[in-house]
Amino acid sequence: MRSIVLFEDSGFVNLLPLVYWRTVFELRCGRKTLLDGLVRSLGEPVTGLWVRDWIAPVAQERYQLPANTPIQAGALLINGRCLLDRGIDFHPAPFVGTCGERIAYIACDADLAGRLRPQDLLDAERSARLLASAERGPVEVTMVRYPWDLVERNGEQLAADWSAGDRAMEGQVSSSALLIETDSIHIGQRAVVEPMAVIDAQEGPVYLGEGARIRPHSHLTGPAYIGPGSVVNPHSSIRGGTAIGPMCKVGGEINGCIISGYSNKQHEGFLGHAYVGSWVNLGASTVNSNLKNTYGPVRVSVNGREVDTGLTFFGSIIGDHVKTGIQQTLPTGAVIGFASMVACSRIPPKFVPSFSWLADAGRTRADPKRLLATARRVMQRRDVTCSEAEAALFLEVARRAPQYETNEPL
Repeated sequence: MRSIVLFEDSGFVNLLPLVYWRTVFELRCGRKTLLDGLVRSLGEPVTGLWVRDWIAPVAQERYQLPANTPIQAGALLINGRCLLDRGIDFHPAPFVGTCGERIAYIACDADLAGRLRPQDLLDAERSARLLASAERGPVEVTMVRYPWDLVERNGEQLAADWSAGDRAMEGQVSSSALLIETDSIHIGQRAVVEPMAVIDAQEGPVYLGEGARIRPHSHLTGPAYIGPGSVVNPHSSIRGGTAIGPMCKVGGEINGCIISGYSNKQHEGFLGHAYVGSWVNLGASTVNSNLKNTYGPVRVSVNGREVDTGLTFFGSIIGDHVKTGIQQTLPTGAVIGFASMVACSRIPPKFVPSFSWLADAGRTRADPKRLLATARRVMQRRDVTCSEAEAALFLEVARRAPQYETNEPL
């Protein structure tokens, strides 16, 4: 079995704040994370990880794989930002497969394996020098550049994830529920579809994970994914292109969104074309705008600069451990940083830095240790223990976030 190592490169910074709490390949698109999608496409297991040193302990703990260890001749380094729809014919070593200006994979001979280190691939200039002598060529892969790439592609990926063998009715479906196009519906084990709920798969498959629950009078339109243990509250509308991770509680109207595991949007309110991190709680009637009044392309703040998404519809990027107050409105293209609290009667700025406490009186920086204590309580309520490695990462993010968000030195 060959050694396959997923690596992060300098492009991780354009995926913040979503990758403070996770590696780039833990991001979700469709039913799976990028790592799971790579494993499925390759048909081989990943054997190691090359990541930022400050997230390595958590990555190793979550995946039970060696992180940032040396490699040997024959190793295949694959960029964790790759979205693979099918397998790749990898060139013999030494070879660098490219996607535009970015490295998609490196097939290592003994020389490359001996010279390359994880930190080299996090520095674009250094990696270019070290790989200058290797043969290179283009490879047909999709490389995730920004969070909205995942949101834009999510519906297409949900459809691509479906196979004929996914059709199943293993859970409990009320006799008064309406299922349309049942050949494209999966009801997982112990999942429940309650009375008068509608699941419509005419425009794409709908997949309910194990133990998911669809409460009365809800309407789900495919393509959509509801993760294991997640609950869709009564009278909700889940529209096409939405993927909801495990153990979430959602309600209101959700359109074209990705919501990571263990997050809540339980109440009324519209959420459109957004990527929401884990352990987020959106207060009752929180809404976001996903369309400018000019119908022009949405611009988003990325590491202190405005980036044109090229999209007419894009809502928000909400980092992990974020909370909003009741009736909170978020502007088009909003970015809410890691562990921030937004509770104000007016529309907040488009960019809210990590560890912010934003209210009508203004913005202050919250105490990271107090926020960590709250995070521990929130996780424990779901019978999840915040590990020591995760606690250390939480505090490390507080130290590092200002560097990326305001260009301040560490």
